[in-house]
Amino acid sequence: MASAGVNMPGGDGGDHHHHHGECRRLRRRHRRFTLRRYVPAATASEEPIAGGAAAASSGEKRTRPALSSSSSSSDGSSSDDGEEGCSSAGAAAHRLPVPAAVWPVAFGSVSLAGRMREMEDAISLRPFFFTWIDGSPIHFFAVFDGHGGPHVSALCREQMHVILAEELAAEAAALRQRPSPATAEEDAWRAALSRSFSRVDALAAVACACGRAAVPACRCPLSGQTGAIIGSTAVVALLIRDRLVVSNCGDSRAVLCRAGFPLPLSSDHKPDRPDEKARIEAAGGRVVYLNGPRVRGILAMSRALGDKYLKPEVICEPDITITERTVDDECLILASDGMWDVISNETASDVARQCLEDGSPAGSHAAGSGEAAPSTSTGALAAVRQESEPRCYRAAALLARLALGRDSSDNISVIVIDLKGRS
Repeated sequence: MASAGVNMPGGDGGDHHHHHGECRRLRRRHRRFTLRRYVPAATASEEPIAGGAAAASSGEKRTRPALSSSSSSSDGSSSDDGEEGCSSAGAAAHRLPVPAAVWPVAFGSVSLAGRMREMEDAISLRPFFFTWIDGSPIHFFAVFDGHGGPHVSALCREQMHVILAEELAAEAAALRQRPSPATAEEDAWRAALSRSFSRVDALAAVACACGRAAVPACRCPLSGQTGAIIGSTAVVALLIRDRLVVSNCGDSRAVLCRAGFPLPLSSDHKPDRPDEKARIEAAGGRVVYLNGPRVRGILAMSRALGDKYLKPEVICEPDITITERTVDDECLILASDGMWDVISNETASDVARQCLEDGSPAGSHAAGSGEAAPSTSTGALAAVRQESEPRCYRAAALLARLALGRDSSDNISVIVIDLKGRS
């Protein structure tokens, strides 16, 4: 019975082996022919899809299925092997930057005077403040901790993102006009941030407490407030596609909570840090221990914006780190030393993560900031422009209250950025 399905009509039993062998030869030829046709078809048809970076990090292959059934082999197992090999080659050849829609961003913040008489801290929340050359939005978040008055921190709040947008535009224009190596994009971000910090530092000498920098001096009611040592720390976080770009100058700090563990993205610039102490002494300065290590016995940090009377020991050059986001990233915390002096990285990470996981009241998510995804929807854009998402606000407020409860004597400013896109 089995041979009846193989023999051609009218054939005898002696032809069975002849026809069976010929069928097998034809099948092998067809299989080779199919695989040769499939390779360019798979490569040409593959496109990047949402979630591509996450898939790449977990080893998952994502391709578009072949549109024509003619590319499938009559031998199922051999066809699968060919498709697997072609999928790997296509994924390597066509992997592009992940669309911004894959990486959600929601945020909230709290800034308190605490036990200080004057509020010298400032925060800046600027989602969608710039569009990169590939159309990806860039989100800007920053904490500025002033000293000697609010002049420089207020200047940073009003001008840092404006100046940075100008520098990013200049770098983007340069990238379009020259061949770009693989690291060109990150180099451009670093250069733009470094120049922005230098420009703000130069403006600090004519900064008013209202946040404006003007020559002649500003005539607002705050213009008479001056001091000998006026400056500010700055920790700036840029969220670009699947990258976290952190630029830090001073002792404010950025900490990423990844898979339940804290990952510092900045390092405090303290005068007793070995490399900073060596740099200060090489510049002719001294670190004096007066209520803690201080530059010339005055400033408790070795880098800051402003402080023209403490140069060249105190510099404005930022440390810049670039971190690739993963699906394990839960939140990013930016805060001034008013919080970090009394709360460890581990405690802050645990508190923020637990608060974000606890959820938010029904409907509150729609009222707060949503995903950082470019959209033509007016509602979506309006949502992301809100300055506080309830869940993130509560996490920031809880950290600030905890710092107060632990007797923090400084201003306290906290930004919590939810990287999970919880709904």
